[in-house]
Amino acid sequence: MSRAGLNDFSTNLQSLRELRGLTQAELGKRAGIAAASISHFETGQRAPSLESLVKLADALDVSVDVILGRASIESAAQIDPLFLRASKADAQTLATVRRVMSALLDDTK
Repeated sequence: MSRAGLNDFSTNLQSLRELRGLTQAELGKRAGIAAASISHFETGQRAPSLESLVKLADALDVSVDVILGRASIESAAQIDPLFLRASKADAQTLATVRRVMSALLDDTK
């Protein structure tokens, strides 16, 4: 994997993990990979094997192309861009968004 490719991978892996609300340990457990390896992948200290790459993609429920940066995170996640923006908000704003969404969804039952 080229240096630029490793940087894209590292950034995408961390973004996807955070988007899913997972810690490195939780992602590692889902993927069957040590948390220390997840840390090394995210910091660019190590490149994953093909086997690890597939495990990570499966654990994050995305394609390998998304992790490698060949497809966008937003399109692969199939999440409305509004929700992606909300996920990056501060804790107070996020709590407000959750309350509003919960109220709206409860009304649709």
